[in-house]
Amino acid sequence: MPTAQQTPQQTQQQQQQQQQQQLTNEDNNGVNELKLEDDNMPNLSTLSLDELKQLDRDPEFFDDFIEEMSVVQHLNEELDSMMNQVENISRENESKGSHLVELKRRLSDDYTALKTLGEKCDQLNKKYLKKSEEYAPQHIRELLQIAASNADADCDRHVEHFLNGKIDVQTFLNTYQSSKKISAERKAREERLGTQLSALERAGI
Repeated sequence: MPTAQQTPQQTQQQQQQQQQQQLTNEDNNGVNELKLEDDNMPNLSTLSLDELKQLDRDPEFFDDFIEEMSVVQHLNEELDSMMNQVENISRENESKGSHLVELKRRLSDDYTALKTLGEKCDQLNKKYLKKSEEYAPQHIRELLQIAASNADADCDRHVEHFLNGKIDVQTFLNTYQSSKKISAERKAREERLGTQLSALERAGI
């Protein structure tokens, strides 16, 4: 609506100016968009008519033309970079895979060695327990009692042989005295060991 200071003619001129300014802005935006697209597209205007025709007819020429585009070259560079990264990752994984195989082999060897040592340890432990039982004081005392009893039995057998006339006097005296001496020694050892064990029991050992 025109103001009091503006005539209808002035108002119409202002509207026309605004429309022209709007068209100019739209044209500029279109030019800017076209310029952005041109940055990524080849400049066909630099080609001759024959080259344009060849571009349309010759696929190889067309492919070469596309390959020379900055966008395509940039994509190819990125593709090459990505392929190099993939190759590096693949080599690294392969290297780690070989290292993992080596670690598994070492672990298997260590397990085998540990198993062998464990078996040897069990065998030695069994031998130790057996020896411990053999040399246990109470066991030794029992063995001395058995040995003394066997010596007494030898003495009785020598007497029986002499009475039955199977051996002479001298042989009887020699064998009887030897068996009696062995029996006395073993009984003395057994009694001494028994006394020591009793003392240890009283001491709480």
